[in-house]
Amino acid sequence: MRTFDAAGSPLNVFCGCGVMAEYATLHADNLVKIDRQMPLDRAALIACGVMTGFGAAVNTARVEAGSVAVVLGCGGVGLNAIQGCAIAGAVMIVAVDTSAPQLELAERFGATHTFNVTGQDQIGKALYKLTGGGADYAFDCVGLGRISEQAFGVLRRGGTAVTVGIAAPADKIVLNAQHVAITEKTLTGSYYGSARPQLDFPRLIALYRSGRLKLDELITRTYSIDEAPQAFADLQEGRPGRGVIVFGDMT
Repeated sequence: MRTFDAAGSPLNVFCGCGVMAEYATLHADNLVKIDRQMPLDRAALIACGVMTGFGAAVNTARVEAGSVAVVLGCGGVGLNAIQGCAIAGAVMIVAVDTSAPQLELAERFGATHTFNVTGQDQIGKALYKLTGGGADYAFDCVGLGRISEQAFGVLRRGGTAVTVGIAAPADKIVLNAQHVAITEKTLTGSYYGSARPQLDFPRLIALYRSGRLKLDELITRTYSIDEAPQAFADLQEGRPGRGVIVFGDMT
């Protein structure tokens, strides 16, 4: 353990990746050369939320043109799953969330329909009806077993549900075994968007620079390093979009 808070207590670093420092020593295999003209604050987004959501749609699910997709959870990862589906050619993309501002932002990223689950009963049936008999693809971008179950439930026969969010270790996904066999549906996981960083990062940058991948719109606030506690508080609160902590000149 090499990361500690101000009181000296150890801090958990997710997947052991990342440091609270301006400089770090890395193996050459962990570096990806990018276009010199790419703004670093935009490039920083690609390295996590963008790759995770976009990759879940494009790499893991391999969304096909003309398909129907449902994305449950419209935070930073969900928004990028939405635009991954849009770029892949899905003709109907339903954004699902409890927050009206998040759903409004989802429309800017390619959602053709929105569904606010607040106060709704029988969400699965409502989404099944909205999609005209079920979706081809559904994504749990929240990270809860019950949300993955909902994603599986809104699929049409032969559809694919993808668990993108990381659930708590004790969380469970419970499915009816007979239903799985009869409907030929698939439930799979997506870890970091099935990323191949050396290949995917330059492609995502090219999509951004061509105007097809939205990164500018994803940043809803920037923070100085002194404002990092507020950045984490806003993240915990679930504010729309993404905040970026900027270390001085990012050019």
